[in-house]
Amino acid sequence: MNNIEAEKLVVAPVERKDGTYALRLCITHGRITAGMMKTVMKTMEEFNLPFLRSTTGQRMNLEGIPADRVDEVIASLGTAAGKIPPGVAACAGAGICKYGMQESGEMADRLLALIKQNGPYPSKVKSGVSGCKMACAHSFVRDIGMIGGPKGWDVHFGGSSRKDAVPGVKLGSGLGMDDALELVGKALVFYRENGNKRERSSAMLRRLGTEALLNALG
Repeated sequence: MNNIEAEKLVVAPVERKDGTYALRLCITHGRITAGMMKTVMKTMEEFNLPFLRSTTGQRMNLEGIPADRVDEVIASLGTAAGKIPPGVAACAGAGICKYGMQESGEMADRLLALIKQNGPYPSKVKSGVSGCKMACAHSFVRDIGMIGGPKGWDVHFGGSSRKDAVPGVKLGSGLGMDDALELVGKALVFYRENGNKRERSSAMLRRLGTEALLNALG
């Protein structure tokens, strides 16, 4: 790997039960480059860190960091985020997967930009972009779920995989990318303006009813 240039990462500290810390690597859609890997491997070797763990949100956690060395490890990896930025889980999509009906990469990039543009929100927003109805990115149970079909994108909102698990409400079906994102943008504004502090979108819909959202979207 001597010919690979190391890349800096943005990381966010997460305190663990045993007093150690994890550093969450804020990568995009699960994509990690050779340069990022070089930085991580160098850091793990230098600080004798035990393992890197993948998360359900397509991020990576560098685990087992002693509390008194967190700042050193952050400096080795890159820079610290004030809070964990939003992310979008995305499947391989039609360009790679033989089952894919829509390309997930561009949709995930544009969706992430839209989420950042309309925030902040009452609580975290988890999203999944799946190129087909097999929904490998868990799109049915995300706050925002985009699911590709032969005619376009189905848009779901307000899903949850927590203890009160529920699929998202379908807001539209067979939409082009621009129309699907416009619909998501309106739903995010509704959530921003009507959700209570620390209330996830699914809890807001249980409290207000799905008709309140559908009526607001016209």
